[in-house]
Amino acid sequence: MFWLRHLLSLAALAVALACGAPAPAQTIIDEWSSVKTPPAPELKPVMADPKTTALLMMDFIKQFCNTEGRPRCVASIPKIEKLLAEARAKGVTIVYTLVPTAGPNVPAPVIGDTLPAVAPKGNEPVIVSFVDKFMLNDKDTGLANILKDKGITTVIAVGTAAHGSVLYTSSAAALRGFNVIVPVDGMSTVGEDIYVEQYVAYNLTHAPVLSPKVTLTRIDMISFSN
Repeated sequence: MFWLRHLLSLAALAVALACGAPAPAQTIIDEWSSVKTPPAPELKPVMADPKTTALLMMDFIKQFCNTEGRPRCVASIPKIEKLLAEARAKGVTIVYTLVPTAGPNVPAPVIGDTLPAVAPKGNEPVIVSFVDKFMLNDKDTGLANILKDKGITTVIAVGTAAHGSVLYTSSAAALRGFNVIVPVDGMSTVGEDIYVEQYVAYNLTHAPVLSPKVTLTRIDMISFSN
């Protein structure tokens, strides 16, 4: 009965392996409530060269940046206004952006919809696109050419919303080889859902390939060289 004893041994081994097998790995949804918030990314001071730096002013329009929909954007405007004034005084390249539409049955935003405190002056260029300001419907918006033609190597990204233009345009800029400066008080979110700003800050400073090109900072930590 050797074969019977061998068969029983194999069966016992199979049962033991089945009982001792680890449970299938859980998904992030299963573990959602147990995830611990990581430490906040370090904010770093920045000294930017005006000749090779561009300030991207993204979508600061009344349709988006208002007390009803994005009060955190409204609260950020005084600091962004200060940054904009300093950048202009130093001769930094300023680029504005708009979106092709602000919603169903809403006319396309125009540059005149930009909040007066941070409105464009002179011939400052305007790019129209959705979250990635380098591309629109698989077509180049011309932003990369504007920056390269002016010898820009660094961009400062401010805008509404954090999880839209700031996240995707900053990522696209880094992938194109630009150094990216993101002030945390220059990006805002929809309503009061500040987790959006948290995950954007964490992603930009931890994403592979991107994070070495991104510096997270605060507006009062940005200065321009002479």
